[in-house]
Amino acid sequence: MDQTTPHEEWVRDLLEDAVSDAAPEHGLDAIRARTASSSSRPRRRGWLWGAGSAVVATAATVAAVVTLGNGPSTNESGPAFSSGAASNHQGSGSAQSAAGSTRSGATAGSAQPSQGTGTPVATTAETVYYVGQTPHGPRLYRETHDVASTDTATIAVRGAVTGKAQDPDYTSPWPSGTQVDQVSASGSAITVALRSGGTSLTDRPAGMSSDEASLAIQQVVYTAQDALSSKAPVSFTVDGQPATRLLGMDVSGGVDRAPDTSTEALVWALSPAEGAQVHSPFTVTGLANAFEANVVWELKQGGQVVQQGHTTAQQAFLMSPYSFNVDAPPGDYTLVVHDSDASGQGHVTEDTKDITVLP
Repeated sequence: MDQTTPHEEWVRDLLEDAVSDAAPEHGLDAIRARTASSSSRPRRRGWLWGAGSAVVATAATVAAVVTLGNGPSTNESGPAFSSGAASNHQGSGSAQSAAGSTRSGATAGSAQPSQGTGTPVATTAETVYYVGQTPHGPRLYRETHDVASTDTATIAVRGAVTGKAQDPDYTSPWPSGTQVDQVSASGSAITVALRSGGTSLTDRPAGMSSDEASLAIQQVVYTAQDALSSKAPVSFTVDGQPATRLLGMDVSGGVDRAPDTSTEALVWALSPAEGAQVHSPFTVTGLANAFEANVVWELKQGGQVVQQGHTTAQQAFLMSPYSFNVDAPPGDYTLVVHDSDASGQGHVTEDTKDITVLP
C-alpha cells in the first residue's frame, strides 16, 4: 500500500517537474564540443555543466526543502577561541644600570614568568645599598637588582637588610633575624616597618660601633628613597610600634639622607656586575669621587696584574660617571677599580668584581 504523505508527494512532483525537460544526450554533445574548443586555454578550477546543471539546481532545491522541513540546524560543537591565547607573549632579560644615568630610582624593566602560572611578571631594576670596608671606615656600596614591579620598595629594602648582595665584599650590619614587613610612602613621609625577629632593635648590638649603626640606618634610607624616587625623611616602626631609637640611634622625627661624601664609598664599579659573563672587548662603567677625577684600574688573573690603565671621571671631588674599555682573552678575572693615592700612604678606595670573559 502506498503510504506516501502529501509532503513527500509534493517533493516527488517537484523533482519530476525539474528534470522533465532535461536532455542528457544533447548536453553530453555540448560538453564534448566545449571541451575540444577550450583545450588550448589555461585550465581553471570549476565545473562546466550543460543539461546536468538542471539536476544540480534540483538537488539544491531539494536540500533546501528538506532543511526547511526539518527546521534550522545549529552547530553546538564548533571550535572555541581564547581571546588572550594568541597574545600571551613573555619578555625576558634583565635591566642594566648605566653609570651615566641618574643615581636613584628604577631603570629599565623586563617581564619574567611567574612560578607555576607562566603569566609574565613585570620587573624593574632597583638600587640596593650594602656596606663595605674602605680606608675611611665602612661606607655604602650599591648594586642593581631586578625585583618585581609590585611593591618594589619593600623588596629592595628587604634585600638590603638581609644582606643578600651579589658581591661577597658587601654585607649588611643589621642583626640576624631582622625582617622588613612593608615600606610605604604617604605624603611627605616614608615608613619602614621592621620586625625584630627575637632580637631587640632598640639598643645597639654588642660589637656594633655607632658609625656602623648609623650606616645601617642610612643603608635603609638610601635604598627606600631611591626605590620611591623621594628624598622624604624615613620613619621606622618595630613590631608594629613607632620607633624613637633604633640600633641605639635617635630616629625620632624621621631620618634624613646623610651627605654622600661621608656615607658612600668613593669608587663604585657598577658594570659588569659581580659574576658577569662578558665578551671582549667590554665596557666598564661606574661612579667615582676621585682626586683630580683620576680613576685607576687593573685586571688580575691568579693574583697577577695582566692589564692596567686609568681614566677620568666626568668631574672631580663628587660622585660622577666614568667608563673605559677592556680587551682581554677568554678566562676568569678580577677587575679592580680604585681612586689614586693622593696622600702617598696607600689609602685607596677600591671596588672589585669577579668576571668571566667568554670566547
